[in-house]
Amino acid sequence: MRGKKPKERKSYVLRMPDGSLIEVTREVYLEWYQSRRKERYQMERQKKQGVCSLEALNGYGDLEEEKYDTEETVLCKLYEAKVREGIAQLAKEDARLIYLLFFEEVTIKDAAQIMGCSRKTIYNRRKRILSELRSILHDLGIVGGAF
Repeated sequence: MRGKKPKERKSYVLRMPDGSLIEVTREVYLEWYQSRRKERYQMERQKKQGVCSLEALNGYGDLEEEKYDTEETVLCKLYEAKVREGIAQLAKEDARLIYLLFFEEVTIKDAAQIMGCSRKTIYNRRKRILSELRSILHDLGIVGGAF
């Protein structure tokens, strides 16, 4: 674990979601709090950058742990609609590539095999398409974004 280490204690206790306390070893305690800090940092970073996960948009995310307020949910749905509208404005092959890479989570290597071209071509096309999509979304009123 990087950074400042917590002081040695006689016992280490974790509070569970139901409010109960569990005594654990120092290693478990440090690992658990490190993962919590990392998760919190990533959430703050994503919120700052305006990132909205597909899991949250589709309802597959762990919504019990992450409490989304109404405004955030509405904004995510609006962004999703704008992104889909932007993708619809792309050429058919470009939209297919974006769908494969970002919605189906196909690797670049597999996408190259599916589309019958080299990985370098997929890299270049992805870069060009994302730039074009960024421009389309800017015209639709979405400024910034994660890509």
